[in-house]
Amino acid sequence: MTPNPLVLAAALLALSGPATAEVYLARCKMGECIHYEQSGRRVEAQGSAAVPGELVRVRLRQAVSASPETRTAQLQWGAPSEVRFFCSTARPAYRLEGGGFQGLDLGQVFGATEMVSTMYLRACHPSEPGGTVEAALQSLGYRPTPDRTYPSFEALIR
Repeated sequence: MTPNPLVLAAALLALSGPATAEVYLARCKMGECIHYEQSGRRVEAQGSAAVPGELVRVRLRQAVSASPETRTAQLQWGAPSEVRFFCSTARPAYRLEGGGFQGLDLGQVFGATEMVSTMYLRACHPSEPGGTVEAALQSLGYRPTPDRTYPSFEALIR
């Protein structure tokens, strides 16, 4: 008797366990709270000797609420999108829609950069304990860096 391929695939998925997704609060300002559900973290590339780090891809879904205490089950999630971060204390960055990279100054987190800094921390250091984003990043060795745009991954790690 030949085993059914669909049954085998279902069994393998069951053995691998449930897909893990982390839900976190990215930011609350002026009565609006932005929550993210992060899953599918994968390292896609390595940096260089000059600029060490890892290019990480995560899948994010966003939800908006009026309160940071909103239960996960009550959130209305948007469609997933893939986001890439270059995890590096030397040159942290995120990938722009056009393919280039925007450098992040993670040594100085303030209102306008709070959300992307939180997203970076969760993607690059998912097991990092709570506390303020700025304190967590500083404890990991992040210092002020130039806020610069790079046309490609190759330019970023040069």
